[in-house]
Amino acid sequence: MAAKRGITLYHSPASRAFTAYWMLEEIGVPFDVRTVDIRKGEQKDPEFLKLNPAGKVPTLTDGEVVVSENPAIAIYLADRYSYGQLAPRIEHADRGAYLKWMVFSTAVVDPVATLHEQKIDLPGFGVSFGSFEDMVAVLTGVLTGRKYLLGDRFSAADVVLGGTISRLLYQKLLPETPVLLDYNARLTARPAFHRAADATWPSHLFPVGAAT
Repeated sequence: MAAKRGITLYHSPASRAFTAYWMLEEIGVPFDVRTVDIRKGEQKDPEFLKLNPAGKVPTLTDGEVVVSENPAIAIYLADRYSYGQLAPRIEHADRGAYLKWMVFSTAVVDPVATLHEQKIDLPGFGVSFGSFEDMVAVLTGVLTGRKYLLGDRFSAADVVLGGTISRLLYQKLLPETPVLLDYNARLTARPAFHRAADATWPSHLFPVGAAT
């Protein structure tokens, strides 16, 4: 029996929960938001830890379904609510690249950029996610000559990886190459991006884009 639907996003201001919020705005389904203020330590409250033992946002519930981690949330939402549109169908040739870029966002781009910020640049051969220069070259290579990660088609992969690129460019953690800046400009022009940004980084509390 299918689980009863009814989406709630557990979200914190100025956090990576922006990506899940943007995904929900793109698919256009109704959802509730519950604020878990990570600056106050609310992610460690016992009730929240029952949903996500890692004590992290975002976390999403949809009826009885509980999903955490931005790529997993986006894959779930796109498959369930935008299959064949924001999510390529399983038989489509783009499905493999779509999944790869989803995972690449948090398995490679985010940790490598974070280490680079701390002046820790590990040799690409010695670690599974490669060097900072390798990562930047991959991003630049895939976006050269194309509008989105899958070509002319915007997908949930652009929400997940594109959201990470946008945040890292704002934080000056990626080089401001024309290819990355042009791609970011296309993403930030989307109305759903703006709605998620307004909800995640309210101007009266945070500078726009001041993500953690």
